[in-house]
Order: sequence, then C-alpha cells, then structure tokens
Amino acid sequence: MLWPSAQIALGVGAVAVGSANGDPLGLILTGLLALFVIPAGVMQLIRRPRIEVVDGQLAIRKLRGVVFVPPARVVEARALGVARWGVRQHLMRLEYVDDRGREVLEVFTRGDLGTDPREVTDRLVELGFGGSTL
Repeated sequence: MLWPSAQIALGVGAVAVGSANGDPLGLILTGLLALFVIPAGVMQLIRRPRIEVVDGQLAIRKLRGVVFVPPARVVEARALGVARWGVRQHLMRLEYVDDRGREVLEVFTRGDLGTDPREVTDRLVELGFGGSTL
C-alpha cells in the first residue's frame, strides 16, 4: 500500500513543482512523468490484492476481470526465492488449468499480494489449493 501511494504523491508533487516553476518545458516534462506514475499507482491500489478465496474458489483479478479457479484445477502453488542483484526476492508461482483446458502460469510478487508471498502460499496449501514451498 505504501509504494502505490508514494507513486501517486510523486506524480502530484511533480506537477506542483513543474507548475510553480513557470517553465513550459519543465511543466511538460513533469506532466509526462505524472501521466505515467499516477495511473500506475492507482491501478496497483485498485487491483491489490490480486488473489483471494471466494466461496471455496480462488479468485484471480486480471485487467479484463476476475477468473475463478476451483481447488481441483490448481496444479501447483509454490513459493519461490529469487536472487536479483544481491537481493533475495520472494514470489508466488501459481499454476492452474483454465476453462479451455490450458495450463496457465501466474507469478505474484509482494506488491501483487499485499503481504509476503510465502505466507499466502502456505495459506493456499492449507485451504487445499495444492502446492509445495521452497
């Protein structure tokens, strides 16, 4: 919740600084910054958390709506640890079969879930959504 709010504040602050300066080029550049940063922050606030359990099914929020996945269709839910630039980041890997019979792989970060992906994975496994943790 902190990062999306910071993005929105950054965008609003950039526009305030650009308009207070009175420089047309500065206003254009800060306006462009705000044009990208504010909607990104708003989208993250709207879409979080991206997954939740509703009536015994896993509801996954996507840009085009919500996909409901019953526990029997979840192939695997796994917590992953990825080292990137010397920093260990935890992700949740969710593999399920969609309505058309295709396997779908979703990867969720802490920003997508709003909490530690390892905790979410453990809770999903407890609820019977299959999986393993690493």
